[in-house]
Amino acid sequence: MEAMKMNVSSLLEDGKTVPYEEERDFLRKVFLAREGLEGETLIPLPSDASKRRYFRLSHALLMDSPPPYENSAAFQLIAELLDGSGLSVPHVYASDHVNGFLLIEDLGDLPYRKAIQEGVSEQVLYRETINALAHLHQGTRANTIALPSYDLELFLKNVCLYGEWYDPSLSPVAKTRFRELWEEAYHNQPQIPMSLLLKDVMVDNLLWLPARQGFKRCGFIDFQDGVWGPVSYDLVSLLEDSRRDISPSFAKEMVDLYFEQFPEVSQGDFWASYCLWGAQRSVRILGVFARLAKRDMKPHYLVHIPRIWKYLERDLEHPSLANLRKWFEVHRRCND
Repeated sequence: MEAMKMNVSSLLEDGKTVPYEEERDFLRKVFLAREGLEGETLIPLPSDASKRRYFRLSHALLMDSPPPYENSAAFQLIAELLDGSGLSVPHVYASDHVNGFLLIEDLGDLPYRKAIQEGVSEQVLYRETINALAHLHQGTRANTIALPSYDLELFLKNVCLYGEWYDPSLSPVAKTRFRELWEEAYHNQPQIPMSLLLKDVMVDNLLWLPARQGFKRCGFIDFQDGVWGPVSYDLVSLLEDSRRDISPSFAKEMVDLYFEQFPEVSQGDFWASYCLWGAQRSVRILGVFARLAKRDMKPHYLVHIPRIWKYLERDLEHPSLANLRKWFEVHRRCND
């Protein structure tokens, strides 16, 4: 291990420029050597939109979460919070937050998409996810660890990705009005219960764990961006999945299941919140997917654009979003 550290140091000394992949490879080896795993074979898993990468070892996963792009400390913090609340998340065995590495529990290789393809009931999968989210929301009604909030600043930053990347041809006047309308919608949103939001509860970030019981059969990953916000948000993430078609009737069935566990929540206020955050999320994703295509040379995300527009159009039908609906009727890019 000492020799390996010296190799890394020699690469980095004297201001030499080291290729990114070569540097990460050396740092991975240092971390594994520190944990007595230098002989392990690393099997790379498919990557996604972020710079985070996973490697399968014999009895664990190595998460390569390079700073400053990713935040391994946030992953561990939220993983421990979720584990303490009773949800199924990867246990963290070891960490190096300076260089961005985690050794975590391997929850298996059965994401929801694959489970559905192999015949597992969609209703069973989604019901257990709803049950898990309801359990989380019932137990995290107080922001005891001072999680960052999904506040107005973050809300507007995310919707403005639309004008920056999806439709940069918008005039300054249109962009200003766009921002004003979203700010107005944020301030007028109904007050519903708040909780920890995982933010990306969707088909490719959920693992089916059939050996466990009840909602613990739903395994959660990719929650390091979690924040504090309205309980409607993660249901939107799940039921307006940007990468999978979810029918309106099935979405309503799942939300009704959620209501059964929260009889005190106003259904009218919940649906108003659901549509606001659904519309906001869709607009953000349109910007993100356009950025992935234009900046990061990942055009395959554009195949999902028509589905996202369908969700957005549906949410904008809510009366509380009438002004935003009118803006899109005037300014929506005609070639979508």
